[in-house]
Order: sequence, then structure tokens, then C-alpha cells
Amino acid sequence: MSAVRRIEGALARAGIDQRPVAVLDLDAFDANAEDLATRAGATREQGLPIRMASKSLRVRGLLERVLERPGFAGVLAYTLREAMWLSSCGIEDLVVAYPTADREAIASLARDDRARSHITLMVDETAQLDLILDATRGLIGPGRPVRTACC
Repeated sequence: MSAVRRIEGALARAGIDQRPVAVLDLDAFDANAEDLATRAGATREQGLPIRMASKSLRVRGLLERVLERPGFAGVLAYTLREAMWLSSCGIEDLVVAYPTADREAIASLARDDRARSHITLMVDETAQLDLILDATRGLIGPGRPVRTACC
């Protein structure tokens, strides 16, 4: 019996009939994460943790699973809107991988104290800082800035 037929049978027995559906070998996932952390030296006391890229791992539950492991810390989010969603789900260390010009999302970040304390925006030119200042004008008080990092 082919692997596809075995999986289809297991899904049918579990009453899962909607598609698409993902099937994952969690033992292999965990072994790969362990191997990656070991090869990167991330599990050593002086090693740097691995920041997971959400564009490479698109399942929130798997992001949460890997972040529970030694050697992993934080998420490199694909967009600010995704980072806001991940923050609302409890992930606390988020860097937005690419500079954003999404004024509405920047304004939402400015209004959300919790998200603002967990999300860092990437910028690569001073015009983006001006855009962030403009999008957040009047929304946050002194001493509560939007965090930025230069790439």
C-alpha cells in the first residue's frame, strides 16, 4: 500500500475529510530541529540561538513547537501584519524581516502596547524612519517608541 493511501486511510478513520490537509512526521521534525541547533552551536552556553524564519515555516503550531526547544529564540516574520498576528498568539520576540511601507499596519502596531514591546521593524534607509514617524504621529506618547533595527 502506498504512503498516500495509508495517509488517506488514517485521515478517513480520524474523520478528517476536508482538504487541503498537512501531514507531518513530528519525530523527523524534532530530529531536524535538534540537528540544526547542534550544527549551529545554538545549544551551547555561548552559542547564539536560531531565529526561525516564518516564510520558511508557515505553520504557527510548528513555530511554537520549535521555539520551545533549546537553541531557538524568536521569529523573523515575513510582514508586519504577520508579526502582529503572531504577537497576538503569544510569540514575544519578533523581527519583521523586510522594511514595511504599510502605514495602516504601522499605526496598528503603534496602538498596541503589547505588540510594540515584542516587534522590531527592519529599516534600511532614513525615509522609512520618516514614514514610521508619520504613520504613528499622535498615536503613541514619548518613551513608547516603535522599535527599529537597521539592516
